[in-house]
Amino acid sequence: PELCKKIYKEKKQKKQFTANVSHELKTPLTSIAGYAELIENGMARPEDIKPFAHTIRKQALRLVSLAEDIIQLSQLEENDGEILFEEVNLTELASDCVQSLQINAQSRTVDLHLAAPEAPIYIKGNKSLLEELLYNLCDNAIRYNRPGGKVQLITSCTRDGHCTLTVKDNGIGIPKDAQSSVFERFYRVDKSRSKATGGTGLGLAIVKHIARIHGARLKLESQVDEGTTITVTFPTAD
Repeated sequence: PELCKKIYKEKKQKKQFTANVSHELKTPLTSIAGYAELIENGMARPEDIKPFAHTIRKQALRLVSLAEDIIQLSQLEENDGEILFEEVNLTELASDCVQSLQINAQSRTVDLHLAAPEAPIYIKGNKSLLEELLYNLCDNAIRYNRPGGKVQLITSCTRDGHCTLTVKDNGIGIPKDAQSSVFERFYRVDKSRSKATGGTGLGLAIVKHIARIHGARLKLESQVDEGTTITVTFPTAD
């Protein structure tokens, strides 16, 4: 019975995933086809060409981003047993992440900074996946913040040897009834805001899988209009 339940649940999740992907693809494809048809049929005025082209390009980039996230998620689900681990400098990765996202943060007038101890923190993990985890957490905190907001990336180690990675923001926050779902594929707290900010709805689902592969715990704390804190706690090194 338990095996049957598991198989049924997996089939249901795959069916839902397929339906969600179809839905997410339909909107940008419809937009691209519509604007391209207006241009092709000569119905667009000369002054319309540039804004139409901008919309087509924007929606095409959204499709590229969505495809990349779907591929990443599929690879994580299929190949997590084959992923190689090494000693990774978590502090260095965090610093590189903050540096690479500074332009994104500045364009949204969000202050992004790193708080880390002087001594570097090392953990066992896959460097490229940890980079992806860091990027998605920080990008999400920037994306769903307010102008003039703050995002803090914190690395630390507890006395019992657990290393933690925390991303803290003072953005829009997440309602309590949505907090258990934010790490699910395509889940969006505010769909209209997500469309405006260009999110694919897969970033936190990718974070969840990467954390699981590393045996790490995810903790989310959030208050509406006050902000969100997500903490990743890695297991002690044996």
